[in-house]
Amino acid sequence: MNPKAVSPILLLLAWESAVRLGLLDSRIVAPPTLIAVELWNITRSGELLGALGVSLMRAALGFFIAAVVGIALGALMARVRIAEAVFDPLIELLRPVSPLALFPLFMLWFGIGETPKILIIAFACAFPIILNTYAGVRSIDPTFVRAARSLGASPSEIMRTVILPATLPSMFTGLRISWGIALIVIVAAEMVGAVRGIGYMVLYAQQTFQVELVFGGIVVIGLVGFLTDAGFRLARRKLLPWYRELSE
Repeated sequence: MNPKAVSPILLLLAWESAVRLGLLDSRIVAPPTLIAVELWNITRSGELLGALGVSLMRAALGFFIAAVVGIALGALMARVRIAEAVFDPLIELLRPVSPLALFPLFMLWFGIGETPKILIIAFACAFPIILNTYAGVRSIDPTFVRAARSLGASPSEIMRTVILPATLPSMFTGLRISWGIALIVIVAAEMVGAVRGIGYMVLYAQQTFQVELVFGGIVVIGLVGFLTDAGFRLARRKLLPWYRELSE
């Protein structure tokens, strides 16, 4: 057995035993077996896949917007002093603001449809991408850039062959962090202003005292985060084999 699987299995066994023995109130803490049954039921009915598809679509769109804007802005700030002087104070001013504090304003400005949810995710995800891209570009040894320029490389070639490869590890770190933030924010946003999605499903289950479904939604969110982060790590190993070798 994989050693990494031992602790989760022990946790599930202890959890199940505590509920069955009456150490935990089953009305507020559902046992893993009942959670599994509930997840199977809503999977067969299509409810889970429908809610999950809506949530992932919103999260992916917001994440994509944040990635495009964040990478471009982070690289621009790192390479152009005026851009850094203009945007850095704004970023540091907005970065500590909770996205959920802005969500009512986004609903007021953009309505109650999909747009405010997608934009609030983009807002929340952009900052780690900007900062990690900025740090990656600034960490490049200027000697490499000067050497490429002295060999006749054009600005676009320097960007493609020097700056981008050196910055990719930091970009991947920012993207991984931001995707986790996207999953957190979309669930919270759906609890506030949605009638579909995993967040709404968990909220509805809580309001109707369906404890198994509440825990089931939490499990699904955790699994999605775990599997997608594994996908990011796999992509990094494929795209940056040299980085893996250095890190190992």
